[in-house]
Amino acid sequence: MIGKGASKGAPFLVVIMPYRMRDNLSYCVVNGHAIFLDAEADRYFCLPEHIERSFIAYATACDRSDPILQTLAAHNILTPEQDTDRDSAQRHVSHPLRSAREMWDERSHCTPLMVLEVAAIVCACRWQIGALSFKTVLDRTTRYRALRCLPQPQPDGLANETQILQLTSLFRRARMYIPIANCCLLDSLALSRFLARRHFRANIVFGVTYDPFSAHCWVQSGDIALNETVGNAMAHTIIKVM
Repeated sequence: MIGKGASKGAPFLVVIMPYRMRDNLSYCVVNGHAIFLDAEADRYFCLPEHIERSFIAYATACDRSDPILQTLAAHNILTPEQDTDRDSAQRHVSHPLRSAREMWDERSHCTPLMVLEVAAIVCACRWQIGALSFKTVLDRTTRYRALRCLPQPQPDGLANETQILQLTSLFRRARMYIPIANCCLLDSLALSRFLARRHFRANIVFGVTYDPFSAHCWVQSGDIALNETVGNAMAHTIIKVM
């Protein structure tokens, strides 16, 4: 913003600090209400009504004036960003259109060795959830997937999809023999790691509902929900993708 100096009449430049969403914070808007997931603090939260109005004005680009930015920064929603080229937006994934549960024969046979492998992965993921912070668990999953799913020539889309569906079916079949209660986070982490061991990348998608509030997650490859039905995934608004 250009202004005029008070003493000498010379123009001066007022620079408004650019802001971005702070690290480890993601959000979605459900029925006009903003819901946040703070991965570092391992919590979901909403804002007071007057702050929520300011955030929605910012998020929809209706009002990004300095008072709005300062208010959101004061509530630890935004943080100053020196590098305006930085893209803090999360990976975009749309709701699934298909479900692996409806696309592959559940009678797939798995070997005892497969059951042992899946059991080891599930136990390791359960230990991480119980012993480590939510952020650390997500970071470890992301690093493991990055190491295993290195850039490499991929088979054609149909063959790739078929292999993922087959592996997902084998995982579900082996999971039935493991006496640990099913949990969306546990099983999504385990399935993601199981696929990454075979160099297949799949996203873990987190979703929420507002009234009543509930949180859920599932594994998704392209437009296919691998461990969830389409209907249940569609009932949740996506808040984070990793």
